[in-house]
Amino acid sequence: METADVVIVGAGIIGLSAGYWLAKAGAKVVVLDKGRAAQESSSRATGFLSLRGEEPLEAPLALAAERLWNTLDEELGYPTEWRQKGRLWVALGEHERDALDEKYRGFLNTGIPFERIDGERCREIAPSLSPAVIGGIHTPRSGHANPQRTTQAFAWALRDRGGAIIEERPVTGIHVAGGKVTGVATPAGDISAGVVVVAAGAQTSKVAALAHVEVPTATVRLEACVTAPLPPLFDVAMVGGGLSLRQTRRGNIHFNGGPHEWVDVELTEEPAKPNTPILRNIARRLAELMPGIRDIPLLRSWAGVLEVTPDQMTILERLSDPDGLIVASCSGHGFGMAPSAGLAISELAQHRRTSLPIEALGLSRFSTLPRDWKARRRWEPGRYNT
Repeated sequence: METADVVIVGAGIIGLSAGYWLAKAGAKVVVLDKGRAAQESSSRATGFLSLRGEEPLEAPLALAAERLWNTLDEELGYPTEWRQKGRLWVALGEHERDALDEKYRGFLNTGIPFERIDGERCREIAPSLSPAVIGGIHTPRSGHANPQRTTQAFAWALRDRGGAIIEERPVTGIHVAGGKVTGVATPAGDISAGVVVVAAGAQTSKVAALAHVEVPTATVRLEACVTAPLPPLFDVAMVGGGLSLRQTRRGNIHFNGGPHEWVDVELTEEPAKPNTPILRNIARRLAELMPGIRDIPLLRSWAGVLEVTPDQMTILERLSDPDGLIVASCSGHGFGMAPSAGLAISELAQHRRTSLPIEALGLSRFSTLPRDWKARRRWEPGRYNT
C-alpha cells in the first residue's frame, strides 16, 4: 500500500499551496486530483487578493496572505505576476449609494486599510470609468496575480520540495478507524495517511461526506471573458457593475460576472457544460462601467463552477471527529488567500494548531443552519441569476 504523512484531495490552488508548505516542512505529501492539476476554477480565476470588509472573519487570513504575496515569487522560485496595486469597488449610479454605505460600515473594525472615495477620485485611479460612478471603496494593499502562472508556480515548487501530485486519480473513499482518519481509497488503490485534507473546490462537500462530515456549500456557475488587448487603462483590481475585472500585462481585460446558475456536481465527474446565454449580458455591464471600450472585441469566454458557503466566508478547520480530517473551502474566492490558507493547513496538519487566528472559520458556526437553507435562499440547482 502507498503511504504518506498527508493526502490532499484537490490540486487547485489551495491544495497546491498546502502541499507546498507541507513539503517544505519535510512532510511526505501527496496531492490527488480527479482531473488535471489546477485545470478548473483556480487557473481561470480573476486572480484577486481582495481585502474586503464583507467577510470580517477572514480579515486575519487575508492580511496574512497579503504579507506572503509580497515575497511569494522569491519563496516559490517562479513568477506569479503579483501586482499590489489595490482594489477598487465602485458604485455605478445613485441607486448603489446604500450599498456603498453598507460596504463602508463593513470595513470598520476589521484592521484592513481602506478609504472611501468620491466618483472623481475613482476616475483618477481608473480614468476609463463611467461618469455615472458616484464613489467607491479603495483598499490599497489588495492586488492581483496571473492565475495560470501562480498555480503553475505552486505546483512546480511543491515538486521541487519533494511533494507528489498525482493527476486523474479521484478519491472514492476516506478510511476512518477508531475515530481517526487512516487514508483514502482510489480506483488505483488505497493510500495510507494520518491526515487527509479536503480542498476539492466544488466537490468539497461530496468528498467530506465520504467521512460522514457535512460541509454546507452550494455550487454555482459563473462566466468569464477576456477582451482584445488595450492600452493601459487601470492597474487596480476592480469590482463594479456586477463585474470583477483586471487588466493583464498584455492589455487584455479579464472580467467575470456572477453567480449565474446554481448547479449540482458529482463526486468524480466533470461539471456539465454551460448552456445559458448570458455572455451578452455581462458584456453589456462592461460597456456601462467603461463606455469608452464598448466596441472592443471579446476574444474568448469560459465558465467555471465554484462552491459557496452559507455566509460566503471560508471554512477552514481540523476536525476532532474524525481526527486528522481537515476541511478547506474558501467560498469561491480562495485564489488570493491561497498562500496563507495553505500555510494554515500545513500547520494544522503538523501541529493541530496554527499561528493564524482562524478559530472563527470552523464548521460550528453553522450548527443552527436550517436543513433547507439552499431553498430559502433560492440557491437550488436550476435557478438562474442573469
